[in-house]
Amino acid sequence: MKKKQILAMGLSAVLACTSLPAAFAADESTQVPAAEQPAATDTAAEPAEQATKSFRLGSMATVTEAMLETSGVYPYLLVETDDDQQIRLNLSDNTLVVDNETGLAANLSDIQVGDRIFAYYSAVMTRSLPPQSACELILVNVGDNTPASLHEVGSVSEADGVTSVLTADGSMIVRMDDQTSFSPLATKNIVTVQDLTPGTRFLAWYDIVALSYPGQTYTQKVVILPDLPVDETAETEDAATAEALPRGEEQAAEAQAAALTIVADGQTLDVTGEMRDDVAVLPVRAVAEALGCTVSYAQKDGEEYVTVENDTRSMTMEIGTDSYVSTSKIEGAVGMTAPAQYGAAPYIVDGTTYAAADLFESLVGFDVTTAEGVITITAQA
Repeated sequence: MKKKQILAMGLSAVLACTSLPAAFAADESTQVPAAEQPAATDTAAEPAEQATKSFRLGSMATVTEAMLETSGVYPYLLVETDDDQQIRLNLSDNTLVVDNETGLAANLSDIQVGDRIFAYYSAVMTRSLPPQSACELILVNVGDNTPASLHEVGSVSEADGVTSVLTADGSMIVRMDDQTSFSPLATKNIVTVQDLTPGTRFLAWYDIVALSYPGQTYTQKVVILPDLPVDETAETEDAATAEALPRGEEQAAEAQAAALTIVADGQTLDVTGEMRDDVAVLPVRAVAEALGCTVSYAQKDGEEYVTVENDTRSMTMEIGTDSYVSTSKIEGAVGMTAPAQYGAAPYIVDGTTYAAADLFESLVGFDVTTAEGVITITAQA
């Protein structure tokens, strides 16, 4: 929504009628675009001079893969941010999708590869490639407009008909008046400025921010978001101090229930596999060693590679790329095959490499089948 001039006028009017600290001098009141401000939120109100670190990040990004309807794999979006970072955004029932132009709820199922979105997601990420993070909210239909800012209320004050909301991390003061519209997301309830209580999440549209601390702005549009379930809120708070897995505790429990048993050469292994992109994947090293193969890891030019070998062939895979290259070790035999694609790129979680189970068929001498929750790898007679 291109309202820079309107917002600037609104901000000027609000600043003129509101008592500001004397320290708000000319060099501090420089106005900067809202898009250059950090995604500033947290779960508890803090004084401005004791602002806490945000647990939430916000990035403009392009969708490179959309896995929204899955079997055995949690829905996610793979995106590339404008600063060239690849991130897997894990989605849940609590992930909100909002049309940036209208402020109305949008459909997650409408998001397609190539779409431009603005995503708010947890600052806590896995160490896998690509890193994974829980996605809280997605803005669609952004275009060239400034994306709405996602905040939580820290404290609220009112003076001379102007309401000032200090965000929960103390980094921003968002001002509102009788020209500001208020609406809820995905309900027909009537909401007002009185619904902005401590802890409430809201979206605010603005283009200009006064370069003071805390930053100050004026908004003509606010959308009040639904509360997170109690357990979801607790999980978000715990995530700030924990090295989270790609899924939360509830998702991990579901993943365990959907785990694939692995039988390698007649032996049931202690490790399990899972379905990813409708492809059976398994922990490479544990399975390979159970089959008498060796596994090695290497880095080259910033990329990570894992190689599995037996007596006849070696299989090299690049982490994050669905490309598996098999090479013969038999003297005089045909050497390297064309790269194979199995529908699932290898990835690393907590130091364990996972890859498509079918890679073992390329290591001549094994048959791989997946049926009724079991991956079976047998040596050919």
